[in-house]
Amino acid sequence: MNFKDKVGTFRVIRSFTIRKKKEFYLIGELLEGSLIENNYINIVLNSSLAISARISSTEDIEMANDPKIYQLIIIESSEEEMNDILFCQNVADENVYITLSGED
Repeated sequence: MNFKDKVGTFRVIRSFTIRKKKEFYLIGELLEGSLIENNYINIVLNSSLAISARISSTEDIEMANDPKIYQLIIIESSEEEMNDILFCQNVADENVYITLSGED
């Protein structure tokens, strides 16, 4: 899959949701490029299909017994269905692509 407006690659370690807040989270590290609010993550499903979602905010996080600083991508969704779709993808141990544009 070719993303013409790709600005970064993010390696996801783990993903989770907090349903009460209607937020989906990706923990990982930026492999290349940039990661800023209002860009989009793109989860590739196959060679011609990807799910995109707007990045609401990012945070640096630390984990116990790990000296690395990781990034947390936060995706807010007013639609419960979108949160469920992202959560069901079980994104872990894979790369997602950061782009300037996508589908809300």
